[in-house]
Amino acid sequence: MKPLLLLFCLLLVACKSQEVLPENCYKGRLSLKGICNNYVIELVEGSIDTSKVEAQWKNPDTGKIYKNAFALFNPCALPVSLKEGDEFLFKLDSSQLTKECITCKAYSPTPRKSLPISICP
Repeated sequence: MKPLLLLFCLLLVACKSQEVLPENCYKGRLSLKGICNNYVIELVEGSIDTSKVEAQWKNPDTGKIYKNAFALFNPCALPVSLKEGDEFLFKLDSSQLTKECITCKAYSPTPRKSLPISICP
């Protein structure tokens, strides 16, 4: 019985690891939801040009290190329901460069590199 259960678990893990992202989409994590929509996102899955993200970014306030991190260029692109730690699918969306969003001006540390994104359907 135990070998059968072990085989089932291995198959389940193998199938889950072979999930395919929708075309042109990446998986990210909202790692830091700072004041005034100063958001930090970490790339979890997918391959983005490494010059567009920070391989490692250290939050000067907490000392915590984030990998493959970037600031959200267009803070109103994320649903307000997303919480820190939530993972979501997104795509790079340069049409978001011209969209404006009302935010306050309080400072919260974010990586120097930022990307415009939109949520994948």
